[in-house]
Amino acid sequence: MSIIPTQVSTADWPLFPRKVKFEWSTSPLHWIPQSPFASHIVNQFGFSLVRGEYFFCRTFNKALPYIRDEKLRKDVETFIRQEAIHAQAHKESIEQYLQQYGVDIQDQYAKAQYLFDHILGDKPFGVALPKFLEKQWLFARVGIVAAAEHYTCAIGQYVLDHTHWQERGADPVVSDLFTWHCAEEVEHRTVAYDLYQHLSGNYLMRAGIMVGVLPILTYIVAAGTAKLASTDTTIPKSKTKLTNWKFWKEWQKAHQQHLAPGPIWFLTTGIRFFKPSYHPYHEGSTEQAVAYINQSPAVLAYQQINDVNKPVMMS
Repeated sequence: MSIIPTQVSTADWPLFPRKVKFEWSTSPLHWIPQSPFASHIVNQFGFSLVRGEYFFCRTFNKALPYIRDEKLRKDVETFIRQEAIHAQAHKESIEQYLQQYGVDIQDQYAKAQYLFDHILGDKPFGVALPKFLEKQWLFARVGIVAAAEHYTCAIGQYVLDHTHWQERGADPVVSDLFTWHCAEEVEHRTVAYDLYQHLSGNYLMRAGIMVGVLPILTYIVAAGTAKLASTDTTIPKSKTKLTNWKFWKEWQKAHQQHLAPGPIWFLTTGIRFFKPSYHPYHEGSTEQAVAYINQSPAVLAYQQINDVNKPVMMS
């Protein structure tokens, strides 16, 4: 096992913000041909990611004045730029791709907005905090981002290792959107945790945050999938209800087919975050992530259109 670097920033590889270009005119709703249900599992991430990643950006922008290490500051600034690009890419995919199939985007957007903008905003539930609590609430939200980024990294590595969507006949555009995004989550996997450790590093707070994040995130994924699946006439109604065991069986089946992470995976993945020795440095492969990014059709399309020099692949 690699030794974790001792400096404040543990990302001992370069980070790049990369713009992308997608063409959304022909992608089917069931973009994973083996499983309409798996298509909905992955698609629902977009609704949470748009509002969630804007929340990440706002939180980290507010944390910048508290960073005392120049390398970590640069990592955080690149992280913010990457997350903003991710959010915009998913916003466009929802509006230009999913909406054409009659998906109710307003309801999904509203739920994500309530969570990230109202509950987790500067004024949680609309309540102004006393001055002495504002900084602690900011640091706690950095911890929430770190916990969420544990999952995004794990999902990213899962996709790189197991799904191989396009090789299995999936739509190349939607496949590239999620695989490119997942690869960048693996690439910047250490930044949020490094920032949390730099600002607070409190283990009990970290563990307490994951106690909340694990069930809430799992519910968001499940409820969002059920909502999308309920609008799909090809899926039996029994498989679109959270209270029916057939829904959970179908989700676990998608996992067994290596098409999307399953409900048990969410539990076991979250448990790793509780280890006192946990560090995201060991949670993914930077080389594997950068290898995909450097051949992503959306990355290459933007570079070709805008004559952007491709970043040199790390040695």
